[in-house]
Amino acid sequence: MSSTSVYQYNQRAEVLVPIRTGTTYYGPTHARNLIAYKGLNSDIEFFVKDTDRKPQSLHNKVYTATVLDRTSKTSVLTKTLVPVDYDNGQLILKLDHNETDALDARLYDLTVTYTMTDVAGSYGGNSDQNSRITFALEIKDGAVPQLRPSETVSSFPPNGDDRVGGRMTGPVLNNSKSGLNTVQVHLTNYTGTYKIQATLSLQPTDADFFDITAQSYTVSSNTAVDYHTFIGMYTYVRVVHTPAVGNAGTLDKVVYRS
Repeated sequence: MSSTSVYQYNQRAEVLVPIRTGTTYYGPTHARNLIAYKGLNSDIEFFVKDTDRKPQSLHNKVYTATVLDRTSKTSVLTKTLVPVDYDNGQLILKLDHNETDALDARLYDLTVTYTMTDVAGSYGGNSDQNSRITFALEIKDGAVPQLRPSETVSSFPPNGDDRVGGRMTGPVLNNSKSGLNTVQVHLTNYTGTYKIQATLSLQPTDADFFDITAQSYTVSSNTAVDYHTFIGMYTYVRVVHTPAVGNAGTLDKVVYRS
């Protein structure tokens, strides 16, 4: 048996508020990126200090974090920091899973500003002792399993009386152990027949596709969407339809998952 550890802790950064003049400040510089993962909640703690590294009171102040797109310099997210310790200048930025999921996986700038109840306008806090006002926020991907998007086919070139849809990746190539196939057929006033075909070939020609048993259907009334599920380990699947004589409708698209 093996064992390992999971560590739960918040990231920490300092917001420096200059309170004296001079060009030389001594102290550590914040140089690490702040990190959040797409689809996960993330808490980042901030400690407000002056240039002598003394904690600053949060009383009568409201601090705001703004995430900026580095290219357009526009705001993509604004959050009010939550005070944790008013006397010791401790704040927390709480990003929920919906907010992190909405951000692209890349670098952003993050600024922390504050307002005072008795003074108009906002003040900026520095991210380090070199008077840089922005932090670097890195959004990372891959921490949460992503739902693979469905495949959609909306073009059905004619082949004699038939209309043949493009091939869609089946369970074998999608590493689906269950072999479950789900098909949605979207129709508009369509009458005719359609069937679901499959192949076991990795490089199929038309001759390699065969009709799947019990997956042939006749549409004789106004149906908007048909749903079908079936089991089978196929490399590719496609839908072929044949409009009825006098058909005035369309088979618009097929949406497929495996």
